[in-house]
Amino acid sequence: MIGVIRRRLSDDGMGARVMRGSVLTFLGFGGGQFLRLLSNLILTRLLFPEAFGLMAILSLFLAGMQMFSDIGLSASIVQSKRGNDPVFLNTAWTLQVMRGVLLGLICCVIAGPVAQFYEEPILYELMFGLAFTVFIMEMRSTKIGTASRNIHLGRVTFLDLGCQVVAIAVMVVVAWIWETVWALVIGMMLQQALHAVLSHLVLPGHPNRLQLEKAAFLELFHFGKYLFVSSGLTFIIENGDRMLLSKFFTLANLGFYNIAYFFGSVPLMLMGNLAVRVVYPLYSARPPAESEANRKALSKARFGLTGFLFAIQFGLALLGVWLIELLYTTEYWAAGPILVVMSVSLMPSLIIRGHAFVLLSAGKSGVFTAYQALRAVLQTALLALGVIHYGLIGALAAQPLAAIISYPVLYRMIRPYRAEDPLHDGFFMALTIICGAFVFWINQDALLRVLAIQ
Repeated sequence: MIGVIRRRLSDDGMGARVMRGSVLTFLGFGGGQFLRLLSNLILTRLLFPEAFGLMAILSLFLAGMQMFSDIGLSASIVQSKRGNDPVFLNTAWTLQVMRGVLLGLICCVIAGPVAQFYEEPILYELMFGLAFTVFIMEMRSTKIGTASRNIHLGRVTFLDLGCQVVAIAVMVVVAWIWETVWALVIGMMLQQALHAVLSHLVLPGHPNRLQLEKAAFLELFHFGKYLFVSSGLTFIIENGDRMLLSKFFTLANLGFYNIAYFFGSVPLMLMGNLAVRVVYPLYSARPPAESEANRKALSKARFGLTGFLFAIQFGLALLGVWLIELLYTTEYWAAGPILVVMSVSLMPSLIIRGHAFVLLSAGKSGVFTAYQALRAVLQTALLALGVIHYGLIGALAAQPLAAIISYPVLYRMIRPYRAEDPLHDGFFMALTIICGAFVFWINQDALLRVLAIQ
């Protein structure tokens, strides 16, 4: 049996690459989360809760600028027939560098207004550190996109983890010596700088240089014009809660929320990583509408992935309070009840995560964007109403409600490509109701404490 598995993994066929890609994604994500947890446990003993609130704000701006300016360069490399063409890759990299320069300048310009809006003067200085980070991120090689296209993820995974280890070591040393939020920012800058440099040096593939070809530019623009919008909408879907809470909550409460989010979002983030690195390329190579065999294989894989990650989500919901009290000092225990409720609230999104990628694989980026727009509008409206009228519990209820309300539209959009799976979705939604009721019955005190946070 072991020999058969080894031979299948060492093969260079699509099936073997999918298996290796899935394993490496699990290992890379799991290793990354473990390292983040380790650094989090150390740094919470060296820094103050407000530092993590400040870092949450910076992380929001970093993600926001990246996603609101995304023109789908990586997705284009995966989807395009010219995805291995050096001229096409050079054009994509040139546009990426231009975007980095623009985003860096924007960070510098808005540094003052951001500090005034949050009434935190130190944010003015921190935004310049963010400007360097966002610029250097865009210097990364297109070899990363090529690796995703071909589902060759080994070196990419080890590159990600290696840069993270170095950054964490530096953060801990700086925090131990100076006890400042700059420890987190310096670590972030160093990690992205190392990643950008090493992506050119250690990954196989075409070396990048500045070059613009009209045909490549037009293809990138045509495919990415909708993703430019959809990426911004994705940012709202995934980060809208922290955007609103960063203004309405104290920095300490925002820090507690961020710790809870770190744990509670693990299954959803892992599903997202698998969708981007494995499912999307698989949809492109083996469309479910092409044959019944493809459709059945995808359904089977979906059941396995969702079942595994749903079990983790349920465990986090059930043991959230105990987990936080085990790992953190008493000043951070307020994150425990938040983790319990958050883990249940993310279950519906976990079930349908990745479904819409079949639209991108078919080149229907406009339809994909339309779904993201619907989801973003629904979730933003529910978030605003929830926070204003019900506080934190209202914010936590917004995401599952938006996922459930928008699901019929998603189902109709993916049905022409035979990517719908009502048995999978119905089974796990019923399981969500049962598991959620059990969790809240066991953790009644946690639910009451979250209800009290305004």
